[in-house]
Parts: sequence; structure tokens; C-alpha cells
Amino acid sequence: KDSGHIVYGNSLRIDWNEVCPNNGSDEMYILGNPPFGGTANRSDEQTEDMELVFKGFKKFKSLDYVASWFWKGSQYIANSNAELALVSTNSIVQGEQVATLFPYIFKLGICISSAYQSFPWRNNAKHNAAVHVVVINLSCKQNQAKTIYKGNDGNWHSELVDNISPYLIAGSNAVVESRTKPLVKGQRLMFRGNQPTDGGNLLLSEDEKKELIINEPLAEKWIKKVVGSNEFLNGIPRYCLWLTDITDDDLNSMPKVAERVARVREMRLSSKDSGTRKMADTPHKFRESLAPKNFIILPIVSSERRRYVPIGFIDSSSPDVIATNLAQVIPEGSLFDFGILNSTIHNDWMRTVSSRLKSDYRYLNTLVYNTFPFPKVNDKQTQNIEKLAEEVLLARASNAGLTLAKLYDPDKMPDDLKQAHSTLDDAVDKLYRPQGFANTEERLAHLLARYEQLIEAEKQSKGKKKAK
Repeated sequence: KDSGHIVYGNSLRIDWNEVCPNNGSDEMYILGNPPFGGTANRSDEQTEDMELVFKGFKKFKSLDYVASWFWKGSQYIANSNAELALVSTNSIVQGEQVATLFPYIFKLGICISSAYQSFPWRNNAKHNAAVHVVVINLSCKQNQAKTIYKGNDGNWHSELVDNISPYLIAGSNAVVESRTKPLVKGQRLMFRGNQPTDGGNLLLSEDEKKELIINEPLAEKWIKKVVGSNEFLNGIPRYCLWLTDITDDDLNSMPKVAERVARVREMRLSSKDSGTRKMADTPHKFRESLAPKNFIILPIVSSERRRYVPIGFIDSSSPDVIATNLAQVIPEGSLFDFGILNSTIHNDWMRTVSSRLKSDYRYLNTLVYNTFPFPKVNDKQTQNIEKLAEEVLLARASNAGLTLAKLYDPDKMPDDLKQAHSTLDDAVDKLYRPQGFANTEERLAHLLARYEQLIEAEKQSKGKKKAK
């Protein structure tokens, strides 16, 4: 029809002003449901699209493909009456993507004028898997009230707020950025475990361990238990050759172990990565040599179904245990640390700022632990949290025989463990404010405000030091 105007093409490579000129004063509305693809399943052409759209960005490759439309659309509506609303995967308002994208959008004078928080959604396309999505409306109309839509058991409710955070809750535009050290001074350091990069030659199954000891008894001294996410959560026995202090004479006395080390060297030398090739100089070692006797262990990958990321202790009463790079560790971690990390408020923070592996949580020390606004506490409060943390451990022990994966399955979690966590949750909440919190949104709003205060205090402290 004469009234129709359809343009067919790649919208990331087309100048939107040529299709629909924006004179700044007209009310114009851009809406759509762009492709969602994450970094793992992006085509070469889509990567080229993003290189064009995000030209000038320091980093953008961790962004979902859908972020391209948010950035291109933001530039189109900047300084005008136009508005933009898109359906997106909820990952765009989680983890590193928030800090990578939204500060650039806000610098254009754009705000989130309304948003639908995360909800499951499926369209009518063939073979289309259900995903969790958000709907985000961008606008330059800063001074009008903003609306957050929240789903609850299939019913939607709206809330008018002064500002919508990029995490889609009421709050400021502050974003959480990864850090190399904890935000709160004095907090113990968390490290990633040891990466083998061994082609499977330094790691041993239960059967391989037994066979190696039978054929080479001297090797038993050098075998230690290892734990990563899977081993820790599911109680799977696994072992490694931990040869950090081995001498040439020791190694030569064990031909089968020496053969494994030789294969590690070959594997590393054949790598395209220069760092891996350099590791060929020490083929008997993992990339790291972190082996504390006592530590808190936390799996890097954990199911999104769990309310709590299962966390545990490894202590000197156990045989030496080596954590792999699929686990985080806090050497000499305390019961207080254990209690805080096991709380709902910490898990709410983790769910908001962590990155994802598919839909599972990916707990990174730099992004989750180091940015977490730990509470200020006195000795009495510390002792109370330690006592309640111990109750969680006792509840686990009373259900001996169940793996952590089963203990923390939301459909099977034992009642005494639920109660122990609930009591701990309440106590940790009240470390932040006496009345506690009614829901996740209240916790997050409080944590983000505290995070912002701590970041500002840190900047001022650095400024004073620099001035001196």
C-alpha cells in the first residue's frame, strides 16, 4: 500500500536516520525483539556487526548480541523525544555486561524509563527454547516518574520510582565492576584454584590412582585429592599428581610418572597460546601452586535452581586436598566468612552481579566476592554469626550420606538445614539494618547504595594520598 514503508536489511549496518529521520522533536517509538545470541554461539558475521556498532569501546565481546540494538538505538534517540523498548535476555542486566554497556548509555543523557523484571518467555518460532527475558524502555525524559513491572505467580504489579537502576530495581545508576582485591579492607582474599593445563596427564580417576600405585608404589607419596565444582558438589573422588617439590632424582625413579610429565610437556609445547607454551618449562607443575592446609571452598559453577551456592570447609584433619581452577578458595577462612557467604543477602548479590555459564551461576572472586559490601560488625555480632554458621554445618552433618548437590536441591533440602539457613539469613540481614529486609529488592537496593558509598570513600582516600 502507498502508506507502507518497509526496509529489508541488517539493522546494525543501516543508518536508522536514513530509514526514519529523527528531528529531535517528534515522538517516535522504536520497539522490537532482536536476536539474543550470547558469546558462545555468535557467528563471524554477528561478531563483525558488533565490531562496527561498538567501535571505540574498550571491551564489548562479553556482551550478548542483543546489546548491539541497545547501543545503536540509544545513539538514535539521544537528545530527542524518541523512545526505545526492546525485549532482551535477562543476562544483559547481570554480571559484567551491566558495567560494559550501561555507563555508555547513561552518558548520552538516557535513562531507563520503565522495565519489566525477568520472566520466562517463549515465542512461536519452531524449535524455540524458553528463555528468561526482560523488557527495557529507554528515554531521555529524565524528570518523569519511572515504572518497574514485577511478575508474581503470573500476576504483574507496577511500582513508580524516581530512578531505575541498570539491575532493574529502584536505585541509582551505579554499576558493579570487577576488582582484584576486596572492597572492604581487612577482608580475607579469595583465590581461584589451580589450573592443570595438563591434557589429563596430571589428573587421576579412582581407578587410575589405584593402578598407578600398584605399578609404581613410590608415586603414592605424590598423589593428592583434588576438588573442583563437580567433585565438591557431588562427592566424586578425583586425584592428581602434585609434584611441585619433586627433584629430578625422584622423578627419574618413577618412569610411569615421568612419562606422564613428558606428555604434559608435549601438550603444552603444541599449544597456540604463548602462556601455555611457557608452562612447558615446568611440565610437572599446575599453572598455580596454591595448597593451603585449611580453606573455605566454593564451586565456581552452581545451578540457578539453588537458593544458596553450597560452600564448605577443607581443613588439616583431612588428607591434603588441592582445589582446581573450577573452585574458589579462601585460605584460613573463618566461620564468620562461611556464615556471611552462606547468607541469602550474599546469594542475592551473587545472582545479580555474577556472570553465567548458560543459565548456571558463575562465581568469580573478582566480580562477586571482591565487590561484596561486607557489613561492619563488632565482636558480639561476629560470635553470633559464627555460632549460627556452626548450626548450618551441624544440620549438614545430621544428614550424612547426602551430597551437597542433594542437600541444596530446592525440592529436597532437609527441614533442619532450611531452618538453620533461615536463622542465619535473619541474623546477617540485621547486621546491615536492625529491621532486616522484606525481600530481595530491598536487600539489593541497600547493598548497591553501600557499594556506592564504599567506592566513593575509596576514591576520596586515593585522592588524599595522591595529594600528599
